[in-house]
Amino acid sequence: MRNLLAAFGYLFGLVFALAALSASLNDTPRVAAVFVALALLCLPFAGRMFRRMFGRRGWIWRGATALVAIAGLAVTAASIERTSIYGSPEIRARFHAIYAEKLAEWPVPYEEKIVGTRYGPVHVIASGAEDAPPLLLLHASGVAGWSWKYNAEELSRNYRIYAIDLISDAGLSEYADLSNRMRTGKDEADHYAEVATLLGVMRAPVVGASEGGFIATNYALHYPERVEKLVLLGPMGYSGATRAAIAITLAQLFPVKPVQDATFRWAFSDSAKLRADYAEWFPLLMSGTFPAKVAPWPFSAEERQALSVPTLFVFGTRDNVVGDPEAARASVADVPDARVEVIEAGHLMAAERPEAVNALILGFLGED
Repeated sequence: MRNLLAAFGYLFGLVFALAALSASLNDTPRVAAVFVALALLCLPFAGRMFRRMFGRRGWIWRGATALVAIAGLAVTAASIERTSIYGSPEIRARFHAIYAEKLAEWPVPYEEKIVGTRYGPVHVIASGAEDAPPLLLLHASGVAGWSWKYNAEELSRNYRIYAIDLISDAGLSEYADLSNRMRTGKDEADHYAEVATLLGVMRAPVVGASEGGFIATNYALHYPERVEKLVLLGPMGYSGATRAAIAITLAQLFPVKPVQDATFRWAFSDSAKLRADYAEWFPLLMSGTFPAKVAPWPFSAEERQALSVPTLFVFGTRDNVVGDPEAARASVADVPDARVEVIEAGHLMAAERPEAVNALILGFLGED
């Protein structure tokens, strides 16, 4: 029994030590110090020390000390006031540089637009004939507008596409003041309605991937008259994605390459093409950003049943974020005007399987 407890002590000590390393790399030394204290309290020698000092009550004092440290961690974390989702100006600049490199690979002519919203500037990539019908694209969490480069050529043949950088994520959109940020699904709907209005798009189909699907759903729930159709690619807010978001958040505590690589393969894609494409972006995202997002809690049955626009759900057989596609299919069975397609793909299906996803999008949007 003693050996088992010691093993658990070393395990938790390692976890807290890695958390301390993460906090140190993110320039939060007070948080790092608390994690170091917790790591030391987990080790067997701490138990022996407390027993020598307090006898049989040593475990009580050890536990009380740990609780004080945890309370200190909560107070310290709450006292940190961030003015940006980026850990430093240098990290922000590096993201912008990577973005420029990726945008250089955009396969068709494009125009960059910056629209000023109540929350801050929003960056948009526009392609396609200006008189073509509009199509709004909302990307997955952790990526950016450039991630639609795999789909832009095909989609822009029939539509004027607008790939919007989500303001709460790494990219070229940015909150002007983090104290004034979106906190509810209605806030998100209002914000993207404002973005669409500033782009001159009063009604359009919307394609949303992952978190973008959660946002697109909120937009359609609150502004159904502005959404012609919805295409939701492995969307959050329906099946499994909330648990996965928590797992990814926990993985951010461990800023080491094996953890980051394993997280990308598990959560986004095991495609060699995409692992190479995100080789620098994703580790930087994991270790250098603090996204200010609306939590993608599951939509209620009432909300799902209120979704009145024609909707296409696309689930991937290897999507570990959404989970089992058949369970996902069952979770949207009460959406009134919905169709479900399942393809062989991971979570970033639009990039991993662009031909298949483009065909599904265009086919669905082209139906009367």
